[in-house]
Amino acid sequence: MINTTKIAKNNLKQNKSKSILIIITILLSTTLLAAVGMTCVDWSYQNKQNIIKYCGTQHGVYTKIDEKKYEEIKAHADIENTGIVNGLGIKEYEDETKIGISYIDDKVREFNNMKIIQGRAPNSRNEIMIDDIGLEKLGYEKKINQKIKIDYEDNTKKGITSSEFIVSGIIETSEMAKVKKMFPGVVSKEYMTSTRDMSKEKSNVFFNIKGADNLSGEEITVKIEKIAKDLEIPKGSVGVNEDYINTLKPNSEVMMWGGIISIVVILSSILVIYNIFYLSIVTKVQEFGKLRAIGATKKQIKSIVLKEGMMLSLIAIPIGIALGYIINEFILGMIFVTDDSISKLPISIGVAVISFITVFISLLKPMKVASKVSIIDAIRYNGEGNCSDKSREGYENINLKRLSYANLKRNKKRTYVTILSLSLSGIIFIVMASVMNSIDVEKVVREHFPYDIEIDLAGYTLGDDDSPSTEINILQTKNPLGKDFRKQLLNIDGVTKIENSKELKVEMKDYETEYKYHELSSVNENDLENMQLYLEDGKIDLEKLKSGEEVIISQVELAKETGIKVGDKITLTIYDGNKKIDKEFKVQAITSAYGTFLIHDDAFEKIVDVDSTNKIGIYVDENKNDEIKAYIKNLDKSNEYIESLYIDEQLKSYELMIDATKVIGYSLVIVIGVIGFMNLINSMISSIITRKKELGMLQAIGLTDKQLVKMLNIEAMFYTGVMLISSLTLGSGLGYIAVQACRKAGMSYAVYTFPIVQASIMVVCVVIAQLLLTYLISKNFNKESLIDRVRYSE
Repeated sequence: MINTTKIAKNNLKQNKSKSILIIITILLSTTLLAAVGMTCVDWSYQNKQNIIKYCGTQHGVYTKIDEKKYEEIKAHADIENTGIVNGLGIKEYEDETKIGISYIDDKVREFNNMKIIQGRAPNSRNEIMIDDIGLEKLGYEKKINQKIKIDYEDNTKKGITSSEFIVSGIIETSEMAKVKKMFPGVVSKEYMTSTRDMSKEKSNVFFNIKGADNLSGEEITVKIEKIAKDLEIPKGSVGVNEDYINTLKPNSEVMMWGGIISIVVILSSILVIYNIFYLSIVTKVQEFGKLRAIGATKKQIKSIVLKEGMMLSLIAIPIGIALGYIINEFILGMIFVTDDSISKLPISIGVAVISFITVFISLLKPMKVASKVSIIDAIRYNGEGNCSDKSREGYENINLKRLSYANLKRNKKRTYVTILSLSLSGIIFIVMASVMNSIDVEKVVREHFPYDIEIDLAGYTLGDDDSPSTEINILQTKNPLGKDFRKQLLNIDGVTKIENSKELKVEMKDYETEYKYHELSSVNENDLENMQLYLEDGKIDLEKLKSGEEVIISQVELAKETGIKVGDKITLTIYDGNKKIDKEFKVQAITSAYGTFLIHDDAFEKIVDVDSTNKIGIYVDENKNDEIKAYIKNLDKSNEYIESLYIDEQLKSYELMIDATKVIGYSLVIVIGVIGFMNLINSMISSIITRKKELGMLQAIGLTDKQLVKMLNIEAMFYTGVMLISSLTLGSGLGYIAVQACRKAGMSYAVYTFPIVQASIMVVCVVIAQLLLTYLISKNFNKESLIDRVRYSE
């Protein structure tokens, strides 16, 4: 009886080089799959935890809500639970640190993950629970039950209000508090009600939607907006916690990229493992023929090949999963937050199953080929591939190039599979390098923040009937960002240029829309590319937009809701300070952008009298940046309707993320490249093994060791040459397409540039690796005596 398991074990022992190559390939692919899978889980976890830190776990917030409206919100059928925050006042320091005095109920503290590290929440009128950094800033020790005094500006009074409190509890400082330098002081409900007329108070209501687990993020958002509409809450008072809502379901983008990476790794691995086994079977035709001669069935031959693959998998896959876990925990763990509570067992089991399936698929063709070997095939086998040509091409004079070419032509299938595997790795590298090269931190930031300093009109309302004095159209009658202010900025030494954007409050006449008020915003030549990128319908003509007779709708959903199409005429009621103007526009195009309606910046002065500037972008001399930044910060402090942002602060927040993305991207490509290079090693070794006798005879009639190395180098150079040519040509083309696809997907800052540095490194590494590989293989080959090589297979 034929023992297939024993035969498989002996085959692996006899062909150690093949076994090692397969183990390395399976190990690398398993390691990468495990690391990618576990990283995707950690990525999603880290993203969710960061969002909870900065945004909380509420689905939304309705701002400026009175007591009566709050009761209506609580009673609404689609609201699961609510919490309330009422800001009472603020204490501000010269370094921009602030201590916010407010009432925050238990539910909001839960939403915001507010942790009490000492004591308890305030109950009595004179009790306060305060942030530990805030307590230190006030000049007190971090301990409870002490009496403290806080002088703060009460929102309902002029001047300073002085109050004494007993510290009932100390709150752990949140990440958001550190970023905003705004530390909470939470007072009791009794203190709040005793210091103000609650019938006139406006609070912020935090809430969650019922049945959110069964809803998509879009459905939750729609429900929040519908509730607001039902309760007549203005659009400007509706806040949707989109970042948190999006984390309730698996991050589709992360899962998509994880899936793409896994598919590429699996395909690369299948190609390499298949080629190694296929070439192994080709070199063992006589062995399989002998087994058939002594009675082995086709099923048993298949079993031998399958068992060889599974035995190697049992060694490589567990080690690969362990290495993937180590990479995830100790290397990628430095970039992504990991948590012991996240079980990696399901990922490990999934990767193991996928790896075994990958090996099984790789073996299907070699199993079929091995089972078809007949006794006659074994007798006729001479180590060469089948040739369908009736005549064989010969040469009067033979040289090293012709010998190398003859060997490549002898087994075309092996040559093609090796080239395909190597080229795939090179193409993936160039594509990935092209995408990574197109991502520049400053480009990313400059896409949405092109200036050095930005000053925005802040604190205004849009459609809040209870706060008419803060409506944007009323503020624009004495615009804090008006002409005099802009002139003042231009006179600052070091300011080289300023740009401003405009915005008006409008209503749609003759159309019933979800929200009553909308924004009419300005565009200019700098916005054209993005508007074209997301264009849904129509053709953008900036000259016609300058006339003030045509408009672009920048909310696709609004166009669908109202049925408005390109070419239609619509009437907008424009709020020009205290006046209203009805103006007819022709719809020029529909695109996705900020605001609701867009016209050219030049058209605003033709339509309204007020200064409608809502944003100023400032470009400064690099040497004067710090000085100007300090001056702008002082202006920011002096006016509650001004808010400033700075390019250096924006850059810092993006640098770590971009660098981490590049590290992961290039690490992936390197591993795929190593897997592909395994195929070249296998092809070279198989080529020498199948020609051992032939090469021995050539050396017997005068082929020197130096000539042997040169001949092998020519063969290897053919593989690497084709790989480099295909990588630099096809890879460049696909890289350009990939960058354009990224731009279409939202990375409008991505600009294709050929990755010359990365490509040069790839060429140098491939050439060095190929020369080193040839040298080591030939050196190992020459260890065997010439007589043994000539006698091989006799």
